[in-house]
Parts: sequence; C-alpha cells; structure tokens
Amino acid sequence: MLKHSQLSLLVASFLGISTIGLAISEPASASVVCEPGTITKYPNGSLARCILGSDTTIQVASASGRSVFPCKAGESISFNSKGQFSSCTLYEEIKIRKGNSTQVCKADSSVSLWIDSRGNQDISCY
Repeated sequence: MLKHSQLSLLVASFLGISTIGLAISEPASASVVCEPGTITKYPNGSLARCILGSDTTIQVASASGRSVFPCKAGESISFNSKGQFSSCTLYEEIKIRKGNSTQVCKADSSVSLWIDSRGNQDISCY
C-alpha cells in the first residue's frame, strides 16, 4: 500500500501520451511516479518533465505498431506540450528499426522521440 507521501508523487493517467499517427486516435494511458520537487509542467498543466521515481515502461502507438521505451528510475523523462512522450534514459537495451537497418540503443543511453506533422516518428539514441 502506498503512503500518502508516495501517492502525492503519482502523476496519473496521461491521456494522449502515445497518440501518434494519422490513422490512430486511440490514446494510451500511463502512470508516472516522479521524485518530489522535480515536476515541471507546461502552462496548460500537462507534465513537461520530472525525475522518475521508479522504472517505467512507456508504449507509443504509431501507424506501424507500438514502440516500447523502458525508462530508468532516477533519470529525467520528458513529454511535449500535448502530453506525448519525448525522451528518457533507458534501463535496458532496445532495438530501433530504420528502413532495412537496426540500431541498438544500450541500457543507460538517452532515447528521444520526435513526431512530424504527418505523424511519422523518428527515434534516436545517444
């Protein structure tokens, strides 16, 4: 059971975190636990960034399927002003397919997601 202080850290149910693509209108929801005093919000009230209080897996839907980002506790996670995931530090390795090639993003690397006006996504890690 969560203590009251832990409950206050829970930023719950970000609708639209993973609504991506022209044909997809189904939003996903996620809960993000933030460390105390690390939450930054946009003027519209949506979460801009915080330091994660626990490992968190973010799933992002696109026209080509779902991308999964295992985000590491103790590191920053950020979202755009529409509530869509934009970056974090990984707690485990992921593979990104770009055309005919595959890029490996190792654990502890930073990953970022950018979505253009047509709903196409670009994932980078460094």
